[in-house]
Amino acid sequence: MNRLAKITGVLILFTMVQQLTIATNTIPPGTAVSIQLDRALSSHGTQAGTQFGGTVDFDVLADNKIIIPAGTRVMGQVTSTTTAGRLAGRADITVRLTKIQRGDEYVDIASSALVVSASEGQGRRTARNVAVGAGVGAVYNGGKGAGRGAATMGAASLLGGDGNITIPKGYNLQFELIQGLEY
Repeated sequence: MNRLAKITGVLILFTMVQQLTIATNTIPPGTAVSIQLDRALSSHGTQAGTQFGGTVDFDVLADNKIIIPAGTRVMGQVTSTTTAGRLAGRADITVRLTKIQRGDEYVDIASSALVVSASEGQGRRTARNVAVGAGVGAVYNGGKGAGRGAATMGAASLLGGDGNITIPKGYNLQFELIQGLEY
């Protein structure tokens, strides 16, 4: 009986350790995820279905804990592109996040679609992006990231001379989770 008690104890201990290593945190829908692109995306040269990668730009918090640290790898997909016409029309690129790295694997995520469009005047869009970048940087990093956010969002002009859009490598994009995530 002593041997049976030892085996049972080991099995119970193993089950408890396994449950602890599988423990996850829940990230609620609506949580913002800011990333930096690993490559440029263009309305003229990129097609729907194109995959892209990036890294999380700011720590993602839930219940005042860092759940997804800055630097975590993410994957996304271009869901549509429209090129500018010669005389009329506007260029746009629509992207979503699809996966996020957790340990040695990628897990599926569902994010809001982000549409980058050439419909606004270039100067007005750049000014808006600088303001949005400063606001996001301040929110994510307690005010210390405002300058970095403004610089990232306003660093490059997205509208090319032909009316098409290029989102440059390193550009900051903000997404929102539309479904909760066990991470």
